[in-house]
Amino acid sequence: MTVPAILLIDDEPLAGPLEKGASVRALSPLDSAFGTRLARAIADTDLILLDHNLHLQQELGLTAADGASLVSHMRSWARANDVPLPPIAIYTSEDDAFSDETPVLGPAVPLDGSFVGRQARVAPALDVEWLISKAADNATAQAIALAEDSLKLRQVAGDGRMSLKEIVRYLKLPQEAPWSGIAFANIARWRPPISESGGTRAGARGTTATLRWLLHQVLPCPGLLLSDQYAAWSLGIELDSFTQLHPSECKLAELLRACRYEGPGRALFPQRWWAAGIDFVGWQLRESSHDLGGFQQALDSFAGRRIEPISPPEKVVVVNSDLEEEGLAPIDEAIEIFPPGWPTEALRPWMRRDEVANDASAMTMVDPTEVEHL
Repeated sequence: MTVPAILLIDDEPLAGPLEKGASVRALSPLDSAFGTRLARAIADTDLILLDHNLHLQQELGLTAADGASLVSHMRSWARANDVPLPPIAIYTSEDDAFSDETPVLGPAVPLDGSFVGRQARVAPALDVEWLISKAADNATAQAIALAEDSLKLRQVAGDGRMSLKEIVRYLKLPQEAPWSGIAFANIARWRPPISESGGTRAGARGTTATLRWLLHQVLPCPGLLLSDQYAAWSLGIELDSFTQLHPSECKLAELLRACRYEGPGRALFPQRWWAAGIDFVGWQLRESSHDLGGFQQALDSFAGRRIEPISPPEKVVVVNSDLEEEGLAPIDEAIEIFPPGWPTEALRPWMRRDEVANDASAMTMVDPTEVEHL
């Protein structure tokens, strides 16, 4: 089995735990030959793990002062030398290091706290693919999983460029599923970074652009893939009933298992589901409800036991100003929001009206014509 290669850049590197699932090469930026060794190592690297606090000279100048600033140096070098960079992840124990950073996704206000749980929002602002907290219990597992996803990406691409079919294969779309054709079309609508056209060069981003698209847009924003909450809402059942179906043996659970997302990035996010698959299951439930005399009867028939539908059904999934899901709310108590950076292909998020009215940053995401009605 081929193991991924991780390049650890740290002035005090501890590669031990990472070596259980990857080939690790450690470099210190304090090494006099750092630049030369870094340039040689990049070609055979699947993931660059970059410590943020590198104990470099903290003064305004042309040299890097910390991990985040070193990223721009590597990007510039890659462009000048036409070398595709592998994914870069900031790997640090300073969870609050970017509290003053304004995320690309969400309100234009600083994080004002830890980046943990907000990686998809702040990573684009730092021009990296991901951030990993060294203090996290699964920090090593995250790094190895990310490196494995990068290795698989290079293997699928072959020539360093990505076609739509290769992206679909990389996402592990179930080809035999009756809804796979719809999911294929949905992937295309999400505008993946297709680089294999007209004999174009791979460029300094290379195949990494595909992983970035997946981590920064597809997995955090519902539409192509869905969280448990959105999947349950799409089916019209309560979240508790939905989650209890996962380990059970019934027709509904079997249909859902075929919709589970098994592609890259799943180690960095909670469980995701193919939206096209969930829609197909919902269609089967609705068709059955006509024959059995109602939606509740169809649910009970598919599940083999009592399943709770959403009551009343006129509810929507609501999020907070950090774009974190907070359950359901009656639609007349919620309002659509328009977060900066939100993909146009994604489902439009909603917030509770009372929360928006008491949150200045949330107010900036509301249609101006709706403000007076809050």
